[in-house]
Amino acid sequence: MSESFVDRFAKKGNTTFTAEATKNQSPQSTQKSFSEMTQKDSLSNKKPVDPQKKMQSELIYLVKGVDAGRNAWYYVLVDRLKLQLFLKALNDEIIHLENYGKILYSAYGDDPSAEITAKLKEEYGIE
Repeated sequence: MSESFVDRFAKKGNTTFTAEATKNQSPQSTQKSFSEMTQKDSLSNKKPVDPQKKMQSELIYLVKGVDAGRNAWYYVLVDRLKLQLFLKALNDEIIHLENYGKILYSAYGDDPSAEITAKLKEEYGIE
């Protein structure tokens, strides 16, 4: 009776290609350390901007007005289909911004803070 392939292979003492290739080599790490990963990021502290948000950036408007007798400002993301209506409504005495899109940020005062403007620039890729 003849030997099976497994028995013949086992007698030869063959090792796998991987075992031969790694013989006499010290293990090497394939993972980067945290500092290596963050070093590249710290050079360009910018996160990639979501392409859909980048497209919406042209629909963000800074609206200034008076609310309850106080100066106020609003960053509004206008619905694309309502843009022409919004632009026309800006000339009206009273405007309900929430009817034309989403109010992203708002506060009382004359101008938005630099922090809010920077957030918008980062999130929507506004130049």
